[in-house]
Amino acid sequence: MTQRSRVIQRLAYQYIGGFFEPRLDRFEELRKTLRKAGIDISLRMYLSMAVFRAIIGAIIVTVLIGLLKFFLPAIPIPFIPISGILTAVLIYVIALIYPSTQVGDRKRKFDASLPTAASYMAAMSSAGVNPDEIFYSLSREEIGLFISQDAQKISRDIKVFGLDIIRALENAARRSPSPKYATFIEGINATNTSGGDLQSYFENSSKTLMRDKVQTEKSFIELLGLFAELFL
Repeated sequence: MTQRSRVIQRLAYQYIGGFFEPRLDRFEELRKTLRKAGIDISLRMYLSMAVFRAIIGAIIVTVLIGLLKFFLPAIPIPFIPISGILTAVLIYVIALIYPSTQVGDRKRKFDASLPTAASYMAAMSSAGVNPDEIFYSLSREEIGLFISQDAQKISRDIKVFGLDIIRALENAARRSPSPKYATFIEGINATNTSGGDLQSYFENSSKTLMRDKVQTEKSFIELLGLFAELFL
């Protein structure tokens, strides 16, 4: 992030964020969506930057339409401020919708890489590695980009913030965009706290997840075949 970007964020947070501060509870659902979308900034900062971009966009469009009127006199004067207002509303609405689109994309990528990650965890567990070290090792591997990133956060929560593995995994489950990944994480916690066999849990989960992935891909291929037949 450049120095200019940091200055802009600081100004937006200070002057626009003050408006949202007493109203943040109205955006609680957006806060959860930001977490699941992997957008690691505060809710106040996100809303502040959304409004800041909307204002800048409105100013630019208003000026451009105003200049365009010199060449196209037929443009009605009321259209100039209206175009700026509509631009601001559009930018702000897009900012509110954008995290939801990222959640869907991250969910698909989590689900796609989860079977491989579960197999890796099973192999590590069979070697006697404890759960926190498994996630630390996973965070350093190029097995699945999104799961590796989340493993980095789990490892950071443990090694930097001093959380135990149970609390760190609870946080991971809450921010997960994938219900399947959240269930897998909660299963690790349940097995670990109940004194169960983690190796067996990882192995069984790996087989189940791989079977589900194969079935999903098979269904997708069959759907493509159906569309191809309809097209022909």
